[in-house]
Amino acid sequence: MKNNIHLLLFVFLLFGGVYTSEAQILKKLGKRAERAVERTVERRVERETEKSTDRTLDTIIDAPKKSKKKRKRKKGREKTIIGNTKNDTLL
Repeated sequence: MKNNIHLLLFVFLLFGGVYTSEAQILKKLGKRAERAVERTVERRVERETEKSTDRTLDTIIDAPKKSKKKRKRKKGREKTIIGNTKNDTLL
């Protein structure tokens, strides 16, 4: 009778230990999977950010340079020393 009780107790402890160890293993696997997903997302975000930055820099570098155009003066206006009248000319 005592042997049967000991055997039953041993079996219960064995199965109880197996379930807890399985739970710990599954918990560890879950954490590893979560970290792997986080790393994958971080790498993806970094890659997309890098692409966007590269595109922006390329458009800035490849943009045509603005040339400074000389303003044309209207006919009849000339530089004056005093005033801005139409017929004043430099003397």
